[in-house]
Amino acid sequence: MRKHLRLVALLIPMVLVASNSYAAVKAGSACTKAGTKSVSGGKSYTCIKSGKKLVWDKGVVVAKPSVAKPTPAPSASASTAPVAKPEVIKVDFSNTFSTDQGYYTDFTDPCQWDSALDGKLMEIQQYFWNINRCAGQMRISKYTLGNARPSSTFDSKSLFANPEPCKLVTPKGVMTNNGYSTAEPERNRWSDERRYPSPDTVIQLVPIYSEDTAEPRNSPSEDYVVYLNFLKDWINYSSDLGSNVEIRIPSKYIKMDKKLGDYGISHTNRYDSPGHVAFNKAVVVATDDSIDFKGVNIAIVVPPAGTDTSVFAQASIGSLVTKEGSVGVAMSEYGVKAARPNASNFSGLGHPFFWIHELMHSGYGFDDHYGDTQQNLNTEYGMGWLTLMTPYGGDLTTWEKWILGFMKDSQIQCVTGGPSSTHWIAPSTVKTTESKAIVIRVSATKAIVVETLRPGGLYYKIPKDTQGALVYEIDLLQANHGMGMKLSLPIGRNVNNKPFFMASYPLKQGEFTISNGYKITIVESGTFGDVVKVEKV
Repeated sequence: MRKHLRLVALLIPMVLVASNSYAAVKAGSACTKAGTKSVSGGKSYTCIKSGKKLVWDKGVVVAKPSVAKPTPAPSASASTAPVAKPEVIKVDFSNTFSTDQGYYTDFTDPCQWDSALDGKLMEIQQYFWNINRCAGQMRISKYTLGNARPSSTFDSKSLFANPEPCKLVTPKGVMTNNGYSTAEPERNRWSDERRYPSPDTVIQLVPIYSEDTAEPRNSPSEDYVVYLNFLKDWINYSSDLGSNVEIRIPSKYIKMDKKLGDYGISHTNRYDSPGHVAFNKAVVVATDDSIDFKGVNIAIVVPPAGTDTSVFAQASIGSLVTKEGSVGVAMSEYGVKAARPNASNFSGLGHPFFWIHELMHSGYGFDDHYGDTQQNLNTEYGMGWLTLMTPYGGDLTTWEKWILGFMKDSQIQCVTGGPSSTHWIAPSTVKTTESKAIVIRVSATKAIVVETLRPGGLYYKIPKDTQGALVYEIDLLQANHGMGMKLSLPIGRNVNNKPFFMASYPLKQGEFTISNGYKITIVESGTFGDVVKVEKV
């Protein structure tokens, strides 16, 4: 039960606050606020969470800026005729596109400003941009798999249609949620109640206020519907075989008798800490008569917009036991456009993107996958910064989506033997019922997974260099925080760490890697995904 052991999530660049440094910084030395940056000795360092400490990371080399040449002033005889400006065509990203049209690749960095947003989302983007100059992911770019198919030959997926050998079972006593299931029936029942977010989730907003919060000036819907619609869009888009998410929002905020600040709600506290337990019970007492919790899978407790970050924060608060039954997943969140964001080291978790990330911790209990946080390819680097559960973030891996039910058995090609095989997999980031992952069973507790990324879904901001295949190992016996999932490095090519750690990792056409006695080669790439050859070596 990962949430029983979970340490604090690493605060990722959604909470970066640029700063000038006037003192020398040393990698691994203590710093004071997660996300702050400092330039020293030609490197840019970021303050990160490592265990329970805040330390400076390894740093990346800062490129020297080029010197712009002055443009000469026009002569008096130069033409003064106006120059026609190119037409700007605004793309309606609420539409769903075909991969046959290609992908919109307008971004080079997840922190880049997104001019396609409007209304409340634009306001929220501006709020986080003002704090840390990082916009983050705030919409879902939707694609369906088109008609284009590989020209290479590949084996029929029917040869790999039995997924059962690839459903790794976590052994008794091993505290990781990376397995498809566990060898403990009671633990499986516990996990099933918390297997959310997933298709057809019912999400209940629980809006509260007290003497020390901001006064409710809007309805809860006015404050939070854009957050909930973002979450709904992500769940429905991620559900390849259909989903109908239900969002429930009360018409008004509900008064709490006690000041919220007195409970000490904190991201760094466990769900079973005394203050969180007391708050959990108080929320149920205050809201159970007003809210019908019947059928609810996720409850998100929020204060009015503008509430100070020192009063209320993002945290896991445990399951809610209501008159209508138990709500398996519950968490609190910062108020939208919270006051004094710099008063909390974790205020960036109020970003819509981090609602999803933190629900994975509070819900099913997925751990972070950033390894030892050293950002060193010679140590435990985990999944780099390439997935939803890593610092820079993208989306869940196909392995995690399979566990949660976003993908079905029919989309997994399970390899259990044979000298070689060739597979076609569609991008994990597009809507399709075709195969999305190759899972190679190595042992009862270990597997290799292959999936492919294109700039769709939550990955819409990845640079072109990040498009390609992920090949990673699942090791259920690696149960320490941040461990258990690790990328297999490409052979014969260095991995570039700009604009984020392991950004250029994904394997391109013609490249290969070797993992656990298997050579995995990318034979062909296109808008349709990748053709992958698997060989025993």
